[in-house]
Amino acid sequence: MTTQQPIRNDVVEEKYPADIKHIDSLEDARDTDSELKDNAVRPSHVDVDDGFDPKVMKRLVRKIDLHVIPILALMYCISLIDRTNLSMARAANNKAMNKELGLDVGNRYSLATMIFFIPYIILEIPSQIGLRAFGPKIWLSLSCLLWGVVMMCFGFLQNWQGLVGLRALLGAFESTLFPGAAYLIACWYPRKQMATRNTAFYFGSTAVGGLSSILAWGISQMHGTAGKSGWRWIFILEGIMTVFIGVLGFIFMHEFPDRAKFLTPEEKEIVRIRIDRDRGDATHDPLTLKKIGKYAIEVKPWIFGIMFTATTLSAYSMAYFLPTILQGMGFSNMLSQVLYAPPKIWAVVPGMFLAYWCDKTRQRAVGVMFNALLLVIGTIMFSQLENSKKEARYAGVFLAFGGATMNVPLIIAWTQTSIRSQSKRAFTAALLVAWGGIGGILAGVLFIEKEAKRGYPTGIWSTVALNILVIICAGGFKLWFMYQNRRADRGEIILEDHPGFRYQA
Repeated sequence: MTTQQPIRNDVVEEKYPADIKHIDSLEDARDTDSELKDNAVRPSHVDVDDGFDPKVMKRLVRKIDLHVIPILALMYCISLIDRTNLSMARAANNKAMNKELGLDVGNRYSLATMIFFIPYIILEIPSQIGLRAFGPKIWLSLSCLLWGVVMMCFGFLQNWQGLVGLRALLGAFESTLFPGAAYLIACWYPRKQMATRNTAFYFGSTAVGGLSSILAWGISQMHGTAGKSGWRWIFILEGIMTVFIGVLGFIFMHEFPDRAKFLTPEEKEIVRIRIDRDRGDATHDPLTLKKIGKYAIEVKPWIFGIMFTATTLSAYSMAYFLPTILQGMGFSNMLSQVLYAPPKIWAVVPGMFLAYWCDKTRQRAVGVMFNALLLVIGTIMFSQLENSKKEARYAGVFLAFGGATMNVPLIIAWTQTSIRSQSKRAFTAALLVAWGGIGGILAGVLFIEKEAKRGYPTGIWSTVALNILVIICAGGFKLWFMYQNRRADRGEIILEDHPGFRYQA
């Protein structure tokens, strides 16, 4: 955000009023689009789809949805399964993995969960440079294939040190996917569709991934097959699945809009016009060290990062420790694995509805604050209610898991709607996911193994406190963004280096 000479909004609005002329052809759209940019017309004065046949636009958006979202969701689904199946493998066959690898000594298990996030965080920003250099088809698909090979290697471990090493390698390869997917989705869609598409991508993966506990329990019944424990078969078979999905990526993954082969030249131009009308950054600008330094000193992405950390702390802690928490509620070993699935699946419908509402109304803060409140209430319910109220405690798990999983795509979408330029979009996506990795580290540090029998009080209350902070930050952002928009309307400042840009609060 920079301060420049006041903008003559009165002149702009006189030449291009709010009810701007209808566009009858793609050529007219190009001409009008150029005029809009030349005269600094605010995006609110023209809809991104103005002048295009609604039926044509509906078909085009559906075409993009079907080509872009499903393969990303499938890859992220297996990514979530592979990074979090450690808890399922550990719980399988009366914790045979603990005995064979010595994970019940000290904080070895917490170290194994935490180490994943060290390379995951460090490599986030470099991974975005590789994404642009090699393209999503090669970069993301090859990464998926390689971490699938690593996952199979888990099945042949002989000690806990090897587990820690493979978890670190897994984090290195998985670091490419989430920020890459967030960036790719942002390059395809205008801001009014970001929350729904990010939520569809994320929930498409978490809903199917929610069944991973049942899958892991089923695979663990192979205990003793070929002389291997059930937990080893979980890693081997799920690793094979990952390699297969990586191969599918080479077939079905698509490039950025300007390189997409499934679009006609006219359709590519429509995509470009929509993005330029929305925020004026359809043209790629490379991410350089100078730009990284410029973006890194802005406060806004870091606050979004702290909010994302609080959310992922909740998501990862339940992914890694929920089976143990459920056993503490009195559920059997088998039920603790099976009951892990429903809380991950239930939030799909309300989550998609909330994302649609946020896109439709452009009210970003309200959705984030609502989810954080759900998370706080649910966490207190499942951790503080008496053991005799087992059903109520399990209901709290639904609220907490729902609040966390619904907030992940909403915070990503809100971050992406609050910035301009493709290089900044790549940097911010990587920074945000890196902060999400810090949430994973905190889950491993704050949920202390020796506190397991007492319900992990340090981790629980840290989760509650950080998500109260999310509510405060989201409310603060809403007030600040509204204030800045009013200043921009008066011509006092230019937001995100573009006279027509306004925040969505």
